[in-house]
Amino acid sequence: MILSNQKLGQHVLRLGLAAVFLWFGFSQLMDSLQWVSIVPTWAVALVHLPPAMIVMANGLLEVILGSLIALGFFVGPAAAILALHLFVIALDIGFSATGIRDFGLVFATAALSIMSFEKSVEKID
Repeated sequence: MILSNQKLGQHVLRLGLAAVFLWFGFSQLMDSLQWVSIVPTWAVALVHLPPAMIVMANGLLEVILGSLIALGFFVGPAAAILALHLFVIALDIGFSATGIRDFGLVFATAALSIMSFEKSVEKID
């Protein structure tokens, strides 16, 4: 089976983004205390949970959705959720080197979502 450049690019994008979300997700699950300093106060006030629990929930979300993307299941919805999630994080971080990098990842994740939904629509036609 020969993949077109577009299909190959989509697979590379999917696996690369999955690796990013899985790395960060597992990192948060294995050492949540390392991450509590970057939990915004508005998030603690919103969900009324300690920062360490927010980090654990965030890590679990990223591992589950990153795994779905890596395995090729529900890629469109998983990528859309992660793009929105990372957009909120990038907005909170602001216009720093890390924030700009995260905005780039937001657009890459959104692009993966759009491409995946487009593929689903093509199957219906």
